[in-house]
Amino acid sequence: MNWLDNVSSDLDQPIAAACLMHGHWLHPLNPFSEPVMCRVVMDVAEPRVVAAQVIAPGQVQHLGSAELEDLNAAMLAQDVHRSPAAWGMSPCAKLPSWARPSFSERQIEELERLQGYLSEAEDEDIDNVLLLRDDFLRGIGMSDHDMYRAVRQPEHGTAPRRGGRLAS
Repeated sequence: MNWLDNVSSDLDQPIAAACLMHGHWLHPLNPFSEPVMCRVVMDVAEPRVVAAQVIAPGQVQHLGSAELEDLNAAMLAQDVHRSPAAWGMSPCAKLPSWARPSFSERQIEELERLQGYLSEAEDEDIDNVLLLRDDFLRGIGMSDHDMYRAVRQPEHGTAPRRGGRLAS
């Protein structure tokens, strides 16, 4: 398996590079409904469903976190991640434009750690930290636009950082 370099010495175990697969899956949104067609992106290295969307006629809707967890459990129970091509899934290098990503707890922790480095970085080091962050995001099949959905928002807004600029 391909492992990303440890971005920081604080992380005990490296996070696996993403192996994204996309396809379709019939899934009931609740125990009392008929299955609906969903388009799905799964990271088979993690393994977990990264994004999913209902695409029933006249309805395009992102799955909520509880629905995403149900779908993830259903796909893992069927061992889709072990042979995704057999289930009609195809590889993708990055998230499709329709996908609203979800992140694992370890990925969020690493992104928060990188954001912390960014807020503490001297002006001449900011570009290096941004490069590390972008490399990490590319490794898990995400972009900097996807990252803003992952990092937890501070309770009290932005805080001033050294040099007088604001950090989020």
